[in-house]
Amino acid sequence: MSLKDVIKRYLEQNQWMTMEQFMELALYHPEYGYYMSEQKKIGKNGDFYTSSSVSDVFGKVWADVFAKTIHEHKLDPIVVEFGAGTGRFAKQVLSGWKDNDNGQQISYIIVEKSPYHRQLLQNELTGSSVNIFCSFEELKESYPDFKGIIFANEVLDAFPLRIFQKQKNDWFEKVVILDEDKDEIRFNYIKAFDHSLLLDKLFASRRSDFELEVSFQMMNWLNDLYEWTAEKSIYFFVDYGYRGEEWNREALKEGSIRGYHKHKIENNTLSYPGKMDITYHVNWDQVENAAKKQDVETIHFSMQGEFLLKEGMLSLLNDAKGTDPFSAEHKRNRAIRSFLLDSTLANGFQVMKQQKKRTVL
Repeated sequence: MSLKDVIKRYLEQNQWMTMEQFMELALYHPEYGYYMSEQKKIGKNGDFYTSSSVSDVFGKVWADVFAKTIHEHKLDPIVVEFGAGTGRFAKQVLSGWKDNDNGQQISYIIVEKSPYHRQLLQNELTGSSVNIFCSFEELKESYPDFKGIIFANEVLDAFPLRIFQKQKNDWFEKVVILDEDKDEIRFNYIKAFDHSLLLDKLFASRRSDFELEVSFQMMNWLNDLYEWTAEKSIYFFVDYGYRGEEWNREALKEGSIRGYHKHKIENNTLSYPGKMDITYHVNWDQVENAAKKQDVETIHFSMQGEFLLKEGMLSLLNDAKGTDPFSAEHKRNRAIRSFLLDSTLANGFQVMKQQKKRTVL
């Protein structure tokens, strides 16, 4: 049996499923889900690259950022990383922290629900003092009074979403159905009857004739995160997304959702269920709205390249005297230039820094 068979069986008994339900199965099914399966996802032989897989300079800069943030905001020296991938970023940070020799021990925590990826993390971080939790709930039980740093790199775009569109003054939802004549799954629109979603308010600034994406799972997760953490805690979210009027560009008429399969973009997100990543651009306005409800403020937002430049990435350039373009020094220098100038690494990603306000009595 394949995941496609699981989906078809469900649709044979039910008329449709939301895109959120489809993504939940495609990405997180215990046996067949993309993130849960034992298949290589990151790197040359995977489906995509992450910043930490490009060079260790990424983690080294963040090690300095974490150290400075803990000192400036008088936080407990604890960093929680969600979406740790293979553990390369954590290893880079811990190495950078050690090289800084700032005299302060750091508690590094990872939350990872995939058994396969937990094994990868344990292999990569052997000998490191890293705590790995299976779930957010387990983390909260172990740290009921958390006042530290939350770091989430390409996490927000991995929460399943739903898709809506206004047609003739009525809201419709884009759902997945089974075309029995062709024996294949495809998209369809059904009228949205759940008025509690408050879609007019949610998409007030958006062109309603566009396909509009919202991850209620992401917003619920953010609410839980903000509620759990103590005042002064800092949150770093790194992802690709848009704000405000950027969402009303004609290029986004069909939304931003897409698949990545063997380093190629797949526009039909129903293709290869369980075999490819499904992702989308984060709506930073929705993130900020969730934050405001929990008394959390955004204190920095910029392109990743601008952020890394400000945080001293240029200081990691080597004086590469040799002529071998494949030497470690030349490779590092090329990576730094990519992080600061490349259209994807520098300007395709954004960094949002938030802080929970002090309670005013």
